Amino acid sequence: MKSIPEKPNNGQVNFDDMINDLIKNFLEKLLKSELTEFLNYDKYEVTGKNSGNNRNGNYSR
Repeated sequence: MKSIPEKPNNGQVNFDDMINDLIKNFLEKLLKSELTEFLNYDKYEVTGKNSGNNRNGNYSR
């Protein structure tokens, strides 16, 4: 998410984009925490290595 909202030429902040970014970031954090809870180990923890329940990686959307 951008720390300073971009302003269109008329000087107004586009709140629709800000809301969309906020929702997107919230959902991504929610899904990451859900994965951590489901797998019962934090990201980069050695506990999950070769357990059959591994993280496969991700990419930004």
